[in-house]
Order: sequence, then structure tokens, then C-alpha cells
Amino acid sequence: MFPKRVPKRVSILLSTLLAAPTCFATTGVVLFTKDFAVVATDGRVNEVAGEISGHITECKLDVANSKVAIVAGLAKEQDVDFDARQILRNAMQRSSSVQEAADSAQRQIQMKLPAAAAAFKEHNPDRLQDSSNIGLQFMVVGVDNTGAVQVARRSVSPDSAKPPQSDDSTGNDDRVGVAIIGESTAIDHDLDRLHDTNGWEDKGNPADLEKMARRFIALEILEQPHRVGPPLAIVLMDRNGVHGVEDGACGK
Repeated sequence: MFPKRVPKRVSILLSTLLAAPTCFATTGVVLFTKDFAVVATDGRVNEVAGEISGHITECKLDVANSKVAIVAGLAKEQDVDFDARQILRNAMQRSSSVQEAADSAQRQIQMKLPAAAAAFKEHNPDRLQDSSNIGLQFMVVGVDNTGAVQVARRSVSPDSAKPPQSDDSTGNDDRVGVAIIGESTAIDHDLDRLHDTNGWEDKGNPADLEKMARRFIALEILEQPHRVGPPLAIVLMDRNGVHGVEDGACGK
């Protein structure tokens, strides 16, 4: 499923990368133009032992080398030494471009995710009937050497027969880009409403897009409170780097 374009001031790039039954338990949102991006995520992490036994709050934004990454889905499995966030941090640190970082991380995750999914299933036999309910999405955001915002999204399945899905986007002067990973049911409905009611008119500045990002995360928390939850973490990115807006769990 690849970008659908809307002839307004918004361009819906790719709201869902994997099939709906997959549980990601994270919502990550990027709203961007050519010159800046607002990156937001929730802060809930479920503690799973056969079933959801509780939850903690955790920073889900990783920043390295003037890039930001978010991971949704099976991000870590200690028994097989799998840590998708660490893979992404290393890839961002070593790569000059957003796309290079995303491609490097994708290759490593693709090799390690099948073993991680098998280990997760072994630890949670009553929670999953098969590994098709496990998946991983990630997003890397940065700017190129001209100062234009770049957004790279990847979706990786533990089934090695299924090729990864990818989408690379560049910010545009006269459109707002929307990139979403993870849980997005409520956001998808709100995007349709905004398009039908011209709700994006004159919404192209950082303050407006920050408000929109907050709204999207809040809607998803209301829709799926056992998967997505506060606190929100938000950063603003431009040619001068990454700037904190609201720390959320990242301020711990």
C-alpha cells in the first residue's frame, strides 16, 4: 500500500504499512513540510507475560547524528540479542543520509527479526497463535544537505518470504506531509474527516502542526488505551537540528 495523494494542503503519504491484525502498541506521527518536521509519539510500553500484566512509560524517540527515529512493534527480545532501537541508533550515527540509515537498519532487522519473533512466541504461547501477528515498523526523519526534510519508513515482517515495505518522502513547500507508523485507526478516520472538511487550510506552520500531532496521538490513546498512552514526546526538526518541544518520558 503506497501513498495516496490529496489535492489540498496535505499529502497523506502512507498511513498503514502492515495489515491491521498486527499489534504495534505504539503510535508515531510525523507532520512535515520542506523546511521542518514535527515528530511525536506516545509513551506507553506494555509489560507482557502471556497477557498484558502492566505498563510503564518510556521515551520512544531516538536521536542521533541530527536524525530522529521511532520504532513500533517488536522492538526488543533479549534472549536473541535483538534491539531494533539500538540498531537504528547505530545506523543513524554511521549514515550521512536518512535513506542510508533506514536501509542499513532494515537489512539488520530483517536478518534478526525472525528469531526475535520465534522467541517472543515461545515466551507468550497463549498470546499469539502465529507470528503473523508480530511485525515491526520504523521511521527515520532528518534533513538533506540542502535543508529539505526527508522521511523514510520501513515495515519488516518476521516471515522471510514477505519482502519489506518502504516509503521515502521529501518535504514540499506547498504541501504538508503526514507519515504514521504503528497504531493508527483513529488517526486514519480523522485524516479522512480533515480532508472532507478542508480542515488543513492554512495549516502549514510549526505551531499548527504541533497541535495537530498532539491531537492525533490523543485520538489514538482514546481509541486504544491498552496499547497507546501518555506521556507524549514531541520534537521539532529543521536544518539547525532537533529541538525539544515536550519531553514526555524522554525527560526522565
